[in-house]
Amino acid sequence: MKRQRVKGFHLLLLVPVLLPPLLAQQPSTNGQRHQPMWKVAGERATVYLLGSVHLLKKEHYPLAAPIEAAFEKAKVAVFEIDFEEAENPTTRTNLLAKTKLGTGETLRDLLSKRSYERLTNYLESIELPLQTVENLKVGVIAMSILYLEAQRLGFEEKLGVDRHLQERARKDGKKILALDTPESQMDVFTGLSKQDGETLLNDTIDLLDMMDRKLEQAISAWKTGDIATAAVYLNDWVTKHPELYQRFAVERNRRWIPKIEKLVHGNQDAIVVVGALHLAGKQNLLEMLEQKGVKVTQE
Repeated sequence: MKRQRVKGFHLLLLVPVLLPPLLAQQPSTNGQRHQPMWKVAGERATVYLLGSVHLLKKEHYPLAAPIEAAFEKAKVAVFEIDFEEAENPTTRTNLLAKTKLGTGETLRDLLSKRSYERLTNYLESIELPLQTVENLKVGVIAMSILYLEAQRLGFEEKLGVDRHLQERARKDGKKILALDTPESQMDVFTGLSKQDGETLLNDTIDLLDMMDRKLEQAISAWKTGDIATAAVYLNDWVTKHPELYQRFAVERNRRWIPKIEKLVHGNQDAIVVVGALHLAGKQNLLEMLEQKGVKVTQE
């Protein structure tokens, strides 16, 4: 059976997606109601750390009252990237250039015969010509496939928590800061080794047949702030793919910590919105802050 055809593949390359770990969350079973949000109380400022889901549906809004209250209180809103900057024509051109294979490189050279066949079979199932992706780096193809499938299931990037809140922050006149540049975030996917790129692609294809159920489970866990369950999977994922986890999460967490500490020691309340991946598993942001003597409490 062929999957529904999805258009606009090239536009998906600009979407910040870190779904593989998130998709494996399970619903909370402890009955305790929390938010996917943590509070850090500085001497003069309160900083909220909110775990984001990058793609949602209209039915997932409005956000929970404690999240809305934290957002309203914040004078500064911090995100992984500034979406307005990412959509600047010059930036878009630079980002798209990063997604291209090097001169003389081909997907056949970068993938095993089995992986190449799995990719071509998937593309055929959504009626997308191979030519659409044959010049793209493997990591970019993998993440774009995840987005395509989420989109097919009715999830939208424009309804993701980070996009939704950034648009509101801009309308409300809040100060907007970014932890990464669009280029550095794209480098996470475009700089993968041959082995890591193929691993990510195969893990992605493995998820497709159960993605609908996994996404709904992920949202259920997110709504209840069940970060412990996410950590169980992430710790297993680290064991299987430590290089990928270091690249996707740990290295970025380390870069972000000084910026978050600066907010904690500042004098303006802030909300920091990052993918849920960064608040679960080994060496997450919460753990790194606590190692520096910063007290973090879940809302």
